[in-house]
Amino acid sequence: MLTRAEGRRQRAALMREIAREHRNAQRAELRSLRDALREAHQKRRSGLREAKQACRTGRVLARQRAKELRARLLAEMRQAVKSERQAARDACKADLDAARALKGHVEQARAKLAAEQRFRREMRRIERANRERRRELAPKRMHRERMTESDDEVRGNIPPELVGLFERVKRSIRGSERRSRTEAFLHYAEEHPDEVLAAIEDRTEAVIAELEARERQAERALRRAIPRAVLEEAVPF
Repeated sequence: MLTRAEGRRQRAALMREIAREHRNAQRAELRSLRDALREAHQKRRSGLREAKQACRTGRVLARQRAKELRARLLAEMRQAVKSERQAARDACKADLDAARALKGHVEQARAKLAAEQRFRREMRRIERANRERRRELAPKRMHRERMTESDDEVRGNIPPELVGLFERVKRSIRGSERRSRTEAFLHYAEEHPDEVLAAIEDRTEAVIAELEARERQAERALRRAIPRAVLEEAVPF
């Protein structure tokens, strides 16, 4: 039979063991929380890098698309002018052939002159239209048009997941001689990747906040002594 002193010693040893196990469990939980928090921070950093890179790539692509559009329009314009000139030559040749078929020399001369005049008028018209189209496609003019891109045009040029962010900041997005509104917005998004993550409903921030709160609670619990009530429940004497 144990003496009272021996019972107290055994009870004290058991309490110390329970306290040690409790602290070990808290430390394990704290390590787990810190690992999860570290992983969440890494995920956030990766997300920010990916968001910045995506916006940077988008800006490059937008600029490239603008160059390709101008090159395509210029090629189409040159082909259209070539076709119009050839049509004018064909029409003039047909008129001259018709003039040569006339019997009288005077009638032939008048018909040929009329054909040549029509040809010159048509060529002048083609050249005027060509100059106007070239002015429309001049780099400065196209830059001005891109500076004033409409909201709908910008929405059509950016990834769908960024439309929500654009809606929030569109009033402050202005184009310049160096970049369109689309490029200006993508530059803004590149400089504010945290807003990009929020716009695509990224939950990393919420996870980090929750893990940080749980980490603080675990640290406080580890610093506190084990509540006496816990020990009394664990030791039934």
